[in-house]
Amino acid sequence: MKIKEVIGALERFAPLPLQDGFDNAGLQIGLTEAEATGALLCLDVTEAVVDEAVTLGYNLIVSHHPLIFKGYKSITGRDYVERCILKLSGTILLFIRLIPIWIMRRVG
Repeated sequence: MKIKEVIGALERFAPLPLQDGFDNAGLQIGLTEAEATGALLCLDVTEAVVDEAVTLGYNLIVSHHPLIFKGYKSITGRDYVERCILKLSGTILLFIRLIPIWIMRRVG
């Protein structure tokens, strides 16, 4: 199954238009044409989460909180977000954030 098919299923379950205006849900990093090799679900994307996904051979991370919440002018590895972005771009990992939409859909 391609990543875009996984994204499509997640977005049918948690439509992006339901997110709050300040939210940053959806695909943040990655290519959608790759075959899914496994998915890691987490609360926050950290370097340890990225390392675990790489170790397990998974190329998809689905998180509750966004990794990228502000604009970046450069990615140099100066903080954990930038280091995660560098690690994710060095592999074919994708990061999707949809969980809050699903929660809002169920709760409200």
